[in-house]
Amino acid sequence: MTNEATHVPSTDAMRQTVRDLFERVMNAGDVELVDELAHPEFVNHEAEPERRHGPGAWAATRNHLRSAFGDVTYEILHVLADGDLAAVHLMMRGTHEGGIPPGVPATHRPFEARHVHMFRFADDGRVTEHWAVRDDLGAMRQVGLLG
Repeated sequence: MTNEATHVPSTDAMRQTVRDLFERVMNAGDVELVDELAHPEFVNHEAEPERRHGPGAWAATRNHLRSAFGDVTYEILHVLADGDLAAVHLMMRGTHEGGIPPGVPATHRPFEARHVHMFRFADDGRVTEHWAVRDDLGAMRQVGLLG
């Protein structure tokens, strides 16, 4: 559903898309859903070049994170939307299984880290851009990779 006067998706629709990206894709593994949620020109500004462009980038990032943090989960704390932007404040939890940072062996230690993710939406209601602010430093300390 869109707001016909501005051609911007409704705030409810944007909030639901963000919830679906984390609850259904990242947590539950429904990677086929990404084609419905992400625009063909989607850009993940936080990802490495091979996982940056197109709907498949979100699925590839999910799989990459799942390999490094085998039991990773995302608990949504807040979702806000305004104009063509939506933000989610969440808690990422998991156990370090290696590979992040590249070449570092698994510590098998648990962590939790707060994140804020921002999304820009296209007129058709799909996500076109993603940015994030993450407590990677705190997570790396918890898993024993930093003093």
